Amino acid sequence: MKLPLLILGLLGAIQLQSQNLYHRELLGRPTDKEITLQVAFADSAEAYVRYGTASGNLTNQTPWQMMRVGDPTEIIINNLTPNKQYFYQLVYRKPKTTQETIRPEFTFHTQRPSNQAFTFVVQADPHLDPLSDTAVYKRCLQNQLEDKPDFMIDLGDIIMTDKLVRAGSKVVTQDTIVYRNHLMRKYYETITHSVPLFIAIGNHEAENGWNLNGTANNMAVWGTNERNKYFINPKPDNFYTGDQTSHPFVGQRKSYYAWTWGDALFIVLDPYFHTAVKPDSLNGWRWTLGKTQYDWLRSTLEGSTAKYKFVFSHQLVGGDKDGRGGVEPANKYEWGGDNLDGTRGFETQRPGWYKPIKDLLTDHRVTIFFHGHDHFFGKQQKECLVYQETPQPSHPNYSSANYADDYGYFEGQILPNSGHLRVTVAPEGVKVDYVRVYKASVESATRKNKDVSATYFIGAVNCYDSLNTNSPVIWNSNYVQEWVQPNPSPGETLLRFQIVQTEPVNLQIFDAQGRLVRNLLNQNTLQTGEFTVVWDGCNALGAPLPNGTYTYCLKGKTHGERCGKIILNRP
Repeated sequence: MKLPLLILGLLGAIQLQSQNLYHRELLGRPTDKEITLQVAFADSAEAYVRYGTASGNLTNQTPWQMMRVGDPTEIIINNLTPNKQYFYQLVYRKPKTTQETIRPEFTFHTQRPSNQAFTFVVQADPHLDPLSDTAVYKRCLQNQLEDKPDFMIDLGDIIMTDKLVRAGSKVVTQDTIVYRNHLMRKYYETITHSVPLFIAIGNHEAENGWNLNGTANNMAVWGTNERNKYFINPKPDNFYTGDQTSHPFVGQRKSYYAWTWGDALFIVLDPYFHTAVKPDSLNGWRWTLGKTQYDWLRSTLEGSTAKYKFVFSHQLVGGDKDGRGGVEPANKYEWGGDNLDGTRGFETQRPGWYKPIKDLLTDHRVTIFFHGHDHFFGKQQKECLVYQETPQPSHPNYSSANYADDYGYFEGQILPNSGHLRVTVAPEGVKVDYVRVYKASVESATRKNKDVSATYFIGAVNCYDSLNTNSPVIWNSNYVQEWVQPNPSPGETLLRFQIVQTEPVNLQIFDAQGRLVRNLLNQNTLQTGEFTVVWDGCNALGAPLPNGTYTYCLKGKTHGERCGKIILNRP
C-alpha cells in the first residue's frame, strides 16, 4: 500500500528520532481504583509510571513495560484509592540501559462518591476541515484544561473518515484513516494528560452499518479498528457496562457504554453501527440503536438510582434524513414513536420493543440529553428533558448560528460558535455554562476568550417533580429566554421570570372568561434570581383543563403586574 506524501513525511520524522514519544499521554477508562494511560514510541523503549497522592512525592510505580514500536501501548495504573487526586509521571528508557527520561508531572482523579461536586466538559464536532481554525481549536482545548474537569466527553465527528477521499479517486483508503487518527490524537494530547477522554461516535467516523460489506475491507471496519488503536473507550467490566458483543473483524467496538460518577449516571449511545440501510427523507425509521443496545439502555436506566442522569449521542435516533434537529422532530421514529405524517408507528415499526427512546428517558428522569451534529449552541426543553445541542470547538464563525434555521430549530436559546460546555454536578443541582473561545486577534472589550455566553441551573427538585403533584414546583433556573415555553402548549408550560428584589409573588392562570382557574404562586416569597414555574394544564383540583386560550398574570409589590396568553393545545 502506497502512503500519501503527507503521511510519509510524518512517519519519516518519527523514525529519525530515537525514543521519540510521538504520542504523548492520553488517559481513559477512569474508575474508582484504576486508570489507563496510553502512549506511543517510534523506537524500542520500556516505560513505567510513578504516582502518588502528593505532588513531588510519587512513591508508587507500575512495573517496567515494553512498548510496541510505532503503536500506542496501554499502561494500567491500579490499586488506587477512590475519590483521590493523583499525581503521576511517565518514565522511559532504551531497553537494557539505565539512562531514564522523566516526563512532566500530571494529574487525574478517581471516581467521586455521591454528594460530592465535580466538573466535566463536553465538546462536539471538532471536524478540523476547511471550515475549521486550528488556532481556535487549540485555544478551546486549553480552556477546557483550565476548567480542571474530571473528564471530557467528545460527541464525535473527530476523524471525518468518510471525507478522507484520495485526490482524483473519490475513494477513502485505510492509510488516510491511519493518518487522520495520528493527526487528531496530537490535538487531544493538549488536554488528555490530565483529563480522561470519552468519545461518542459521529456520523463522519463512518462506523455506519450501511458501510459494512461482509469483509474486513470497508470504512466501518477500518474506522473502528483505528479508533480503538489510538483512543481509549470503556469496555464492559465491573465498573462500566456496554456492548459485550464481539463483532466480525473488529471484536468489541466500545461505542456505547455507561458509568456512574458522583451523583450522576452517564450514558453514551451509538446510533450508527446498527443502522444497516442509509436513511433518506422518507425512511427515518431506518435510524436505530438496534434491539441489543436499546435493551441495554432500558436496563441501565431502570437499574440506576443516580440523582442526575445524562445521555450523550451525536444525534437523535431519527430527525430528518441526515439526523438533524432537536425537540422539533423529537416525536418521530424510534426516538418519539410517530411516523413522518404524525400517525403512530412505534408498535408496528418496533414490534416487541417497550416504548420510544424519548419516553424511556423522561420516565427515568434523564436530566439532559447532550447531542452534537448541528454545529451551534442550542438549549431546548421537552417534557422536562433538556435537549442540549453542543457547540463546535473549532469554528471561527463567532456571530451567527446560521445552521439553526437550516436544521429546523425554532425554539429555545440559540447561540453561535465556538466553545465548549462546562458542567458542574453538585448535590443541590446541575449547572451548565457555555464557555466561548476567541482567538486573541478577534478579542475586544465585549468579546473575551472564556466569556460565558449562557448559563442554566437544574435543581435536584425540578420539572419532573411538578408532574407528580398538584402543587407547582419552582426552581432557580439561572436562564431566561422565552417568557412562556412551549406556546402553544401540549399540556405542560414553563413560565420563566426574573426577580430583582426579594418579595411575595403571585402567579395566576385565568380562563377566556376571566375566571381564576389556578393559583401557581400565592404570596410565595422569592429571593433575588431567575425562576421557572411549571403549569401542568390542570385546575386547582388537578383536573385537566380543556384546550383553549388562557391568561397568566405575574404580580409582585415592586415588580408590578405582567400578563400574557397561553394557548393550551393538547394532542
